[in-house]
Amino acid sequence: MDPVRDLLRPLRQAGRSAFGPSLPTLWQSGGRRGLTAAVCAVVPLSVGVAFDEPGLGAAGALTAFSAIYGHALPYPRRAVVVAGVASGLAIAGWLGALTGQHPVALSLLVGVLAAVGTVATAVWRIGPPGAVGFVIVAGGSSALGTSPTEHLLVGVAAAALAWIGCMLPWLWDPTGPERRAVENAERTVAAMAGSGEGRPSPAGVWDVVRAADTALAQSDRAGRDDLRVRQRSTEACFLRALPRTGRPAPVHAAAATPAGPATRPPWVETALRTGLAVALAGLAAALLDLANTYWAATTAAAVLASTDPRHTRIRALERGLGTLLGVLIAGAIITADLPVAVQIALVGVLQLTIELFVAHRYWLAVSFITPLVLTLVHMAVPERSSDELVLERLTETALGIVVALVIGLSVFRRSASRRLPGAVAAARQATVRAARQPSGHASDVRLHDALVALDQIAAAARAEPLPRAEVAADLERAEHVADLGWALLGAQGREEEEIEAALRRRITDELVPGGR
Repeated sequence: MDPVRDLLRPLRQAGRSAFGPSLPTLWQSGGRRGLTAAVCAVVPLSVGVAFDEPGLGAAGALTAFSAIYGHALPYPRRAVVVAGVASGLAIAGWLGALTGQHPVALSLLVGVLAAVGTVATAVWRIGPPGAVGFVIVAGGSSALGTSPTEHLLVGVAAAALAWIGCMLPWLWDPTGPERRAVENAERTVAAMAGSGEGRPSPAGVWDVVRAADTALAQSDRAGRDDLRVRQRSTEACFLRALPRTGRPAPVHAAAATPAGPATRPPWVETALRTGLAVALAGLAAALLDLANTYWAATTAAAVLASTDPRHTRIRALERGLGTLLGVLIAGAIITADLPVAVQIALVGVLQLTIELFVAHRYWLAVSFITPLVLTLVHMAVPERSSDELVLERLTETALGIVVALVIGLSVFRRSASRRLPGAVAAARQATVRAARQPSGHASDVRLHDALVALDQIAAAARAEPLPRAEVAADLERAEHVADLGWALLGAQGREEEEIEAALRRRITDELVPGGR
């Protein structure tokens, strides 16, 4: 036994808890995306400074933000998604430059962009950072004082650069996205099959497995056969790792869960809530005569880019903590009056660091987002002092957090619990259908997806503050249906015929009215 190692173990554990995984793990999850984004930000900024147009350089760096989208997608789909996002960000930057001198119009603009961006990223499954990017680009562009026409031209050029940066690895690693998706599925399934604590839930693991399936389905190049074989093996391992039996029926199982009326897609309420909060945060900042109203709006958008009320509260805390640390870093950078070349290099380093940490430690990523934004503003408008920028950033961040919490926890605050009965009914119906079909039928895939949707809605319902009394019974029913559904799929995957037959009987007895 090494006493020094034992002494340092608590420090290492505290470091992992505070700063996230090891550097190789961080690089694996965000390194490629961060490096691409850093290069695409530095190039237009360098060109702008070289031509004595730092404002236009900063405008290009903002539009090049599109380089962080779509990195998990196969190249055929990535080409379309990044082109669409880059075009949208170029237009958002142009609109921001147009409304820069009109705080009310700007606030309404970013509110609309937040709502539309939320819908677009949800419908087309674009992924993080979602609508936040459109708010950042439009808001940041409003503070640069650039000509809207020149801003648009630079934005289009930066969008093209970002597209090239995202597609360039296709030349030497054409199967990279699919391979990484399959490897991620293999690691996640292995963690679920392990015996340690903190194993991922079946619903979360199936989401990762389905993502790998989707990546392979969207790929049209040769050389994927070995990946498809590995993916089929991973799916078989997933099924074998599922629980063997469901828990006993809850007390409330006899009461049928009402399907309820047809519900709106969840992104409708998310879009309305986010758009309203972003617009109100900007309008409140304008009413208080704050100089950069978009900072409050951007903060509101970032706080509400979460899955449920609990994560909204956590996100608000992390945003506040990260901003406090970030303004200290930004103040030091601006006060040091570094050479322009060093400031440009810092922008690249900060962008890379943000992408490494954003998926693992959001508060740490925010502590680098703040100096990145303030450095860009300072380079474009150098006459503004560091004290002025720091004070405005803190004030507007606090305002944005307050508005986001008020709107996020009051508008549609029980939307998940209202959708829960319908999700339970859909999962129950899918479980019954799968129980009536032979193993390997298409109903199995529909059951997987219904159970994942049920898990997500149930998790959001659990996080709602001051829940209604009947929510507890709905959650109990949800757990009962989910356990029976996953157990059935697991028994089929392990070819345990006796357990499978027993589960089919239980499903008929407990989930079908009258046991028929």
